[in-house]
Amino acid sequence: MINTPKENLSFNGRCAQVKDAQWVCHIVNSIYPHISTTRFSPQLYTLKLKNAEVYNRYLLKEPFFIADLKSLKELLIASLFDWQQKMVEKITKVRKVWIAAAKNDYGRINNLISQLKYEKLGNCGEDAMLAQAILKINGIDNVYTAALKVNDTEIDHSVCVFNRDGSPLNRKISKKTIIIDPWLGTADFASNMFLKYKNLCKNYFFKIKDDSRLELSNIKSLNLSGEELLLLSLKYDEFIFPGIKREFMK
Repeated sequence: MINTPKENLSFNGRCAQVKDAQWVCHIVNSIYPHISTTRFSPQLYTLKLKNAEVYNRYLLKEPFFIADLKSLKELLIASLFDWQQKMVEKITKVRKVWIAAAKNDYGRINNLISQLKYEKLGNCGEDAMLAQAILKINGIDNVYTAALKVNDTEIDHSVCVFNRDGSPLNRKISKKTIIIDPWLGTADFASNMFLKYKNLCKNYFFKIKDDSRLELSNIKSLNLSGEELLLLSLKYDEFIFPGIKREFMK
């Protein structure tokens, strides 16, 4: 599935910072559209539960498995299982070729963009890192990536995070903290985003319940010099905020 927002994007946020954070979501998903393997997880999980026999036979790789399938429907279902496995293997491989091969954060961002451009594959980690780079290119210094934490357990989901007033996060979430989640296709203040995760993401993150306590962990920031940010802005001018009436986040 091409990684596009689940919600209709509105740029009428309650403040300029949320409004521009939504713009970042749009840019991440529209400039280099890419397939997210994790997008299919809930649907395929349900498919596996409803077709346990076909899935178990697929896992065992039984001889003449495809030929023995009873219907075209079973064949299509098995093909979906096979496609998912191959895509997961492929994204693991391309990450090693592109992102993991970089020697520093400047190279990592260049390689990340190349991965999305040429491989057209990326999940929440790539989306969050690119969102952070876009904010830094547009002059926001104190911006980070973080993992979502549910009841003291870190889950496999990454976001971009910063404070509305530009202050350092200092590992503390406050009323001024904004989360950008391009994978989900939305951005808002952290308290509102946590509600969205509970309401919209139970099918993706099975550990999230109505009474779950959500936090952020593994908070880190890209180490990019002023010269490197200038080079990135010259090379990827599509990431520069088209400010006509006002500056970015102002």
